Order: sequence, then structure tokens, then C-alpha cells
Amino acid sequence: MRKPYIRKDVVKMKAKNLLKECKVRKPPVNLDFLAERLGIEVHYCDLPNIDFSLSVKAKGRYIIIVQLSGNYGRDRWSLAHELGHIVLNHYDLYNLDTIYVDRLNEEDRYILDREADIFAKELLMPGEWVLPKISASTDDLMDVFEVSRTAMEVRLNELCTSK
Repeated sequence: MRKPYIRKDVVKMKAKNLLKECKVRKPPVNLDFLAERLGIEVHYCDLPNIDFSLSVKAKGRYIIIVQLSGNYGRDRWSLAHELGHIVLNHYDLYNLDTIYVDRLNEEDRYILDREADIFAKELLMPGEWVLPKISASTDDLMDVFEVSRTAMEVRLNELCTSK
């Protein structure tokens, strides 16, 4: 188990490297293509009374299950987030929770989810892609990057305040 802190720079680098390795140069990012390139199975489902997506590692293989929300941008975020857990090596760095047993403490769970969120943001909306389009409307940017309004607004706010 590693020290509990958010590896922000490592996360950003991993997202950037994945885009580069897969020759993705402009939005929207084809997440199914990235998953296929990484050998990850992706399944989309609409199960009653389930409101979350998840990834699992079984027999050395990864599977992502995306619970469809009815919001395409949100579903893309969920897939990018779960890809983050895998690309960031969370399955090997931590003794993760299972369906039956909670193994992580709240601090570790927070760190893992925060890293996966940063990865999703950097994968779907890299700053160097968003900044040249910053004068466009939020709606237009949502369409270009195929993300939810919330994700786009948070990213724009973050990029505008970090200038």
C-alpha cells in the first residue's frame, strides 16, 4: 500500500500519454477505442436500482460496466473515470473493495476516486484542447467534447482561474 495522497501530476501525465500513444489529437475522445486498445471489455447496461458504474479485475483482465444514466456526457465521464482506475494502476497499488468486503478506508477511497476524476477530466477535456476554444459557449463546448454541462462548467472554471 502506498502513502495516501493525490498524485495529480502523475494522473495528468498518464491521461496525456494515453491520448498520445493512441494518436488521439482532437475531441471528442473515443473511449471505446481506448478501452479496446488497452484490452478492456466495456459493457453498457441499464439495471434497475443501480446508480453507479464500476470496473473489475478478474483473472488478470479488466471489465468496465457502465450503468447508463440517460445523460450521454455523464456516461462518458463514468467510462473515463473507470478507465482511470485501471490506467492509474489502482488495482495493483491498493487492496480494493469487493462486492462483499469493504477493504479501503474512507481516505483511500476518496484519493482513488479523486485521481480517477482528474484522469477523466484530463482525458476528455485536456487543457490544451479547451483553451483555444474558451470563447465558445458552454453548450458548444459540451457538444465538441461530448461531456455533461457540469463537467464542462467545472473544467472551464478551473482553466479560467488557473491562468
